[in-house]
Amino acid sequence: MISNRFAKWNLIAISALLLLVYFGIETNGRSPELLRFFGRLHPAIVHFPIAIITLALILALLNRFRWVLIPDNVINICLILGSWTGVKAILAGSWLAQTGGYPADILFLHKVIGYGATSLCAASVFFRTSHAAMFKKPIVGVLTWSLMVIGLVVGGDLGGQITHGKGYVTQYAPGFVVSVLGHSDPMKERFDLSEPGITTIFEGIILPILTEKCSSCHGNSPREGRLNLASREGIKSNKGDDPLIVAAKPEESLLFQRLSLPEGHEDQMPPPLRAKPISFADVELIKWWISEGASFEQLISDSHISTTVGTILQAYGLGEIRTGVFALNIPVPDSAKVNAIRLKGVGIDILAEGENLVAVTCKVVSSCFSSEMDSLSQQVTWLDLRGSDVTDSDLNKLSSFPHLTRINLSDTSINGSGLAALGGLAFLEYLNLYDTKISDTSLEHITAVKTLTAVYLWQTAVTPEGISMLRAALPDAEIDTGELKN
Repeated sequence: MISNRFAKWNLIAISALLLLVYFGIETNGRSPELLRFFGRLHPAIVHFPIAIITLALILALLNRFRWVLIPDNVINICLILGSWTGVKAILAGSWLAQTGGYPADILFLHKVIGYGATSLCAASVFFRTSHAAMFKKPIVGVLTWSLMVIGLVVGGDLGGQITHGKGYVTQYAPGFVVSVLGHSDPMKERFDLSEPGITTIFEGIILPILTEKCSSCHGNSPREGRLNLASREGIKSNKGDDPLIVAAKPEESLLFQRLSLPEGHEDQMPPPLRAKPISFADVELIKWWISEGASFEQLISDSHISTTVGTILQAYGLGEIRTGVFALNIPVPDSAKVNAIRLKGVGIDILAEGENLVAVTCKVVSSCFSSEMDSLSQQVTWLDLRGSDVTDSDLNKLSSFPHLTRINLSDTSINGSGLAALGGLAFLEYLNLYDTKISDTSLEHITAVKTLTAVYLWQTAVTPEGISMLRAALPDAEIDTGELKN
């Protein structure tokens, strides 16, 4: 029979060993190769105490419900073996942690739970062999077993996260298990892609990759080559013979070169002995960032996203990137006022389902620029005045609609002198001046609007020289003069 005195000294020995391991093996230290070998055996060793503790639990349940009578001594021996094999697993895990490349926060919780479950094994034997009344209460046994089971489940889940990423254990689990463990879709949590219009590529995508894959060695207190990849300031301050990052040239950037090396190469980053190889998707994202200029300020929404990068980011939860006026928080138009304006002959159409922006069509300009229209000043984004009685003096009122993206002035009598009002429209992309009296003298007002992507000048008085000047000023805009294209 295992005596309470033996159980007490067993608990003291286990506690002393755990304290020695905790304070004696520094996570950021460097272990010899032999200890690294034992560290690599941690996943195998840790299954032994888990199996023994599980066996002890099963035997205790069989005893509790009188299905099979198992001597308490057998259960106590299982718990003692579980505590000592737990110490071996913790030793191996501590040496494995020294190889680096593991997320510090998850690793810490994994260690704490491992220490706790091992201590509980030894404590449980002490409680079970004690003659003290307080330890004989059923609640003590229930609480001890419950905490050990929770420790095994949560600790195993954290171990899966460390080696395979968050959600590995619960990928195929029932919904209630996922909710109990507090997991959500890991693909939606890795990067901050919820607001691409205000999130930079670096902060939302690149820094999380570098933090996960590189910061254990190249953090704020770097051990390797004085290289700091933990922040924008650290990256900017890196000095070396070979440039770490060459803007717009990933092939010349040392960072991309090292990350792209085949598995097993001596210069591969991250080193295979310290972390899992970086994925193709992560390398593609870093290459994309460098190709875009390696800017620390460029927004996701302002970048060119290739098909490959777009597929990767969509898998991580990136939805439609809303830009321009569509990224603004436009209030819902007042339906009563919209109906009242429609009764005056103004056409008002919601741009698309779920949008608060509207397209307005007017034939009589006095109705379009009336005081009632002030209630729609934020919502009007398309303005169609073709064939209307609009004059150049009326165009000054365009500033009342700051979110205009399309203006159609075709088939009107304007000569272009009023187009100076376009300079105040920050989102204007489309301008139709077909069949108007506009000439070269008014083109300077159009060249000032750098957001334009399409200008229609068919059947106007603009000369070929004026068209050439306009195309030079707006190289990214389509200047349509009605000429047939070969």
